[in-house]
Formats: sequence, structure tokens, C-alpha cells
Amino acid sequence: MTAAPAAAGTAPRTPPILLPALLVLLAMTLAAVSMTAVFTDTVWLVQVLAMTAVVLLTGAVFRAVPALRATGMTVIAQFVVAALAAVYLCVPETLTAGVVPSGSSFGHLFAQLAAGIDDIYSTTAPAQSTPGFRTILTVGFGLITMLIDGLVSDIRAPKVAGILLLLVYIIPVLLAPRELRWWHFAVIAAAFLLLMLSSYVGSVHLRSPATAITAGALALALGVGLPVLLPDIAVRPDQPVNAQGDLTVINPFLDLKQDLNTDDDSMAFTYTTDDPLAPPIRLTSVSDFDGTTWMPAEFDLDPFAVAVDGMPSAPGVSADTRTAERRTDISIVDLDQQHLPAPYAPQSVDGVSRRWIYDAQTLTIVGNGEITAGAQYGVDYLSVEPTAEALREAGPVSATEFEDLLALPQDTPQIIADTADQVTAGSENEWEKAVALQEYFHSGEFTYSTDAPEEASGDVLADFLEDKQGYCVQFSGAMTAMARSLGIPARIGVGFTGGTATGEGAYEVRINQAHAWPELWFEGTGWVRFEPTPGGPAGTPPPWTEAGGSDEPEETASPEPTEEPTTEEPDSGTEDAGEPTAEATEDTTGGDAASSGPSWPLIVLLVALALVLLALPALLRLLAAGRRLRDPLDPERVWEEIRALARDHGMPLSPAITVREHLERLGELVPGPEREGLAEIGRAVDESRYAGAVRTELDGARVRSTLGALREGLRKQAGAAAGVRARLWPASVFGLR
Repeated sequence: MTAAPAAAGTAPRTPPILLPALLVLLAMTLAAVSMTAVFTDTVWLVQVLAMTAVVLLTGAVFRAVPALRATGMTVIAQFVVAALAAVYLCVPETLTAGVVPSGSSFGHLFAQLAAGIDDIYSTTAPAQSTPGFRTILTVGFGLITMLIDGLVSDIRAPKVAGILLLLVYIIPVLLAPRELRWWHFAVIAAAFLLLMLSSYVGSVHLRSPATAITAGALALALGVGLPVLLPDIAVRPDQPVNAQGDLTVINPFLDLKQDLNTDDDSMAFTYTTDDPLAPPIRLTSVSDFDGTTWMPAEFDLDPFAVAVDGMPSAPGVSADTRTAERRTDISIVDLDQQHLPAPYAPQSVDGVSRRWIYDAQTLTIVGNGEITAGAQYGVDYLSVEPTAEALREAGPVSATEFEDLLALPQDTPQIIADTADQVTAGSENEWEKAVALQEYFHSGEFTYSTDAPEEASGDVLADFLEDKQGYCVQFSGAMTAMARSLGIPARIGVGFTGGTATGEGAYEVRINQAHAWPELWFEGTGWVRFEPTPGGPAGTPPPWTEAGGSDEPEETASPEPTEEPTTEEPDSGTEDAGEPTAEATEDTTGGDAASSGPSWPLIVLLVALALVLLALPALLRLLAAGRRLRDPLDPERVWEEIRALARDHGMPLSPAITVREHLERLGELVPGPEREGLAEIGRAVDESRYAGAVRTELDGARVRSTLGALREGLRKQAGAAAGVRARLWPASVFGLR
């Protein structure tokens, strides 16, 4: 006997169980590919795809097996499996015998998540995927996959799932906009369209998906694709974002000459610091040179790069580089500036508004409509204090990677490269070349003088090398150009000298102490400050830049005066070799967040939340039973509780069989005295349904005893595992009918 075929078009065919999961897997894979712009490697991608596959496979199995589907535990199973998978993928070293998670596994997992959060603030995209990054991505994609899988397979809401998937694309858009290519958008768009297609799997209506997909593709192209094709709007950091009355902005380079010539000794700012080196207070760096003018490189002002939220670590600084964590508190006196003065490399700022934002490449802090007037703030910064030996070991850089920082205009006077080659002849490494350049300017042939052109163009630098007279603009511009001609990436730091000491750790900085100095890039150390200006306001060069100097900074009690009557600075070439060195040694660990351990209050909170979620079905089941067995007893509610017990233990009661027949069969599972209790319940249910009145009064204590015996009988019949499941995740909570 065959069943009659269903009328055509009366109902859509039930979609296959595995096909939606495969579509979600493909969509999540494409979404992960769109994230590749953020990282320089693809190690993280393997973990993410493994987690995605495990979550979707678990969901597919629970939906495909009727017995598992009936439990309503798909999401819970996915969560448990994902938690275990996170341990295996992210902290496999914590497994006992390489197989079983240990007691510390989840603690290490939380520590990795915390380290990943720290890495977000300490690195810039594109970056190497650290263990912390990989853990965040693996756990995050696992959770997003559960949500999207549930929306597509259970709730049948692919549009909501598509919107959630598009949110993933916000990550590379915010973190690595310059690394995005057309195919990054193409893959996330394809993932979105796949989710739209999932609702039509198994449907015979072919025009509907075509229409929806066409509309979705058009919306994506207009809403997201069109802005990608528009030209970038670059904003120079030395321009005010909006007008603010008599806002004055110091040009970060060319106006330095004007400042020095005006004899303006008005107080710019004062500061206190625990840094014995008292380094220059930096405004920004300039690296673009067109043959006439040095200027800051263009960068987009990102309103979300808020300085008070923390800043990235200094570019290029490795864990082996000697560093020290320092603190400076600055009070602006008479300086209206859009750049926030800060020592290099700032890591966090407090005391300013959230409109002070930073450029991740230069660590310049600029005001988004803000100026420095009257500001009082603190800066925690990482003082980079490399050893000469470490700099000697730095090898040449990739000319392709540092093309912009090695560039010199074609019309650069030949004297610059020729002089650089002559001065560095015989140097065996990049550090020796840089030191030779600095010593050349300190050889006694050059004279510091403010009676020089204010520009640092190619022609002026050529004249400077001939006349051997100038001030910091010419010295820094010449050394930067000469270093680039030798293949050493170089830029110019712009700001103020360390100022004049007014007490222990206290300094004041005046307008005419504006200064410029070269910064050269060394592999493994990043940007290193040099000081070619002799006899000027900056004092002696840092110790790591002198061929005969000590590797260890030494602290002095007071600064040495310079030839400039209005410009004094502490001797930056000396520092106590004791305590600062110990601090620096401690900082070379790189601040691995995982070593400090997880945040135990957070772990306790998350564990408690997980336990509450796991126990929630059992709590709901207890509340339901209490409501049904509340005095005075209603036979129908008691019968509902019996049906729930049977359903919890995997033996649902068919409505095609009478209540009395069900209770007779269930009576075989309980001792003799309790069978009579079940019979009484059956008579009371029949009377309430068919006699219009209940003549058999149910005793509450007897009913509860009978149901307790029935629960025990059902547990023995179903097995120990089913009994535990009935207690923890009762199927009746997820739908009795």
C-alpha cells in the first residue's frame, strides 16, 4: 500500500539536514577569509575553520538523529563541544597525556583570551597572529557559528544571520582598511548570498531565490562596494579638524627656525618624570620628503583610535630589546598645539578627552577638534633603551617593505650620497654607519648656529654640507637623507628638547627649545633616536649612539648647560647603571599577559554563569513540577506531570492510547503499593473528563510518593545515562508535545 502523493505546490519539501550546515560552513569559511587582511600569516585560519566545522557537525548530528533531536539539546551540545574544542585547539599543552583536559585547561584558556585583548592594544594591523589573537578568533568564530547555525537551521531566519555575518567584516574594515582588497569584499558578499540561499534549499520555487539573491547583491554593491571604489580622503595631522576661534598650530617642522629666531622664551609646558634620560618631548615625526619640504606622512584620522583607551606598542620593538616603563606628567602653560606633547613611545594617556586620537604607525597623538591649551595630563610610555651590541647585530632591511622611508627625490644633490659613502667607509654594519654619520657632525668641523635658512630642502642641505654651519633642522635633515642613501630607513622626530631641570625629576620647556632629531630604524629595535646637532639645545647624544660610549644609561643629578643661554637640557648621555637597568631588564619580557595569570573574578563569574545556564533546564523542570502538584491537586495537571516524566526518560506517551492503558503499562515499572496510586490517578482523570466531577480525591503525599516511585522505575528502564539526562536536561522543558 503506497501513500498518495502530495498535491503539487501544497507544501515545500523538507530541506535536507546536512545541506544547510554545509552552506553555513562555506559561508563562515568565506567570512574567515575576509579577515586575512588583519594578519600577516594564516596559522589562525586553521584553528578557526576547525572550530567552525566541529560546531556545525555537532549541530547536524543532533538534528539528523531523531532521538537526539527530540532532546532539544542541540545548542547546549554545541556549546559543550565548542568549549572542549577550544581547549584542544588553543591550549593543547594543558591536556593530560595529550588527550584529557586538566584542571588548569580552562584557566589557561581564559589567560590566552586576556593576552589576546592586550595584543589588540599593543599591535597594529597587519600583524602576526599571536596565541592570544588565535584564541579570541577561535572562540569568537565558534560562538558566531552557533548563532548563525541556529538562525539558519532552527529559526529559519537567514536574513538576520546574514546581517550578523556582515558584522564580521567590520573587524578588517576598522583594523586594516589599507590592507583590504576587492576580493576581501567579494568573499564576504558571497558568504552573505549563500546564507540568503539557504532558506530556499529543497524548495521547488526557483524564481524566489533568484530575485532575493539579485536584490541582495545589488544592495551590497551599492551599500558597501561603491564606497570601496571611491578615492580615499587623506587628512594631514598638522591641519585643524575644525575651526576653534584663534587656534594656532605650530608647523611640526619648518616653523622651528622661526621659533628659535624670535627669542620667545615663554613657557610652553612643565613636566615631571621618573626617566633619568629626560628624552625629547615629541610632537610627531616627518618622513615625506619631496626635495623641497619635509612633512608628516599622510594618515587617516581614525576617531576610534582613542588615546585614553590605550595605544599600540612601539613598532619594531622585539621582546629582546631593552626597554623601561616610564611616566611623565605634563602641564601645558602657553602652547596652542594640535599635537599632544609626549615622550616616545606613549602607551597610555590620562587626563585628556576622548577626542585625542593617535596614528598607530608614528604614535603621534592629535586632537580631533582639540588643542593643548591648558591641558594637564599624564603619559605612560615605553622608553626604548637598546644596547649598542643589539644594534650592531641588526641586519639590513627589505627595500620593498621600507620603500617610503628610504625614498629620496631624483633631484637630491649627489653630495649627500657621496658624503655618506665617504664618512661610512669601512663600517661593517648598519649601526656603525649610523654612528659614523653622527660622529661626522660632532667632529668639530660643524658649528651650531641659528643664522641659517629655515628650510631643509635638498639644495639647502647641500649648502649645509659645504658650509658646515646650521641648526637642528639642517643637522637632522642631512643625517636623515644620508642614512636613506645608505639603505637605512630614517625619519625626523619633531618636538622639544627635554628642557631645563628645575628640581629632581622636574623640568620646564620653553618655546625656543623646539628641536628636531633623526630617528633611524633597526631590525628588532624599531625607531632609535640619534643626536647629530653639536653644541645645540639637545645636549650629548644617547649612549647607544656613541661608538666609544657605554651601553648602560647613566643618571646625572642635574643637566649640563649648553651654549644656548635659553636652552638647557640634562646630559642625556648618562644615567645610573643600577636601578634603571634592572627595570629595563624586567621589561624585556614583552609583558606577556598570559604569564600574569587570568583574572580570577572574571573566571569565577563566567564559570558561575555557565553552571547557571547548564542548570537552567533542571530548574525550570522543578518549577513546572511544583506548579502541577500544587494543592489542591488537579488530576489533569498530575497527568501532565506523568507525561513529562515519561518524555524526560525518552518514553513519550502516545495520545492514541487511553490514560488508563498508559497507567497500567507504567504500573509494571513500580512496586505493588504504588500501582494502586497510579490507578487512583487514572480514575480521577477519567472522572474529570467524562463524569463532570471528581469523586476520587487525590492525596498530595500519596501522589508525590507514587510519582517518585514512577521516576525511579523509568530511570531503571531507560538506563543510568538517560536518568542523568532526564535530571539535567529534561526533554519536557523543550516541548512536551
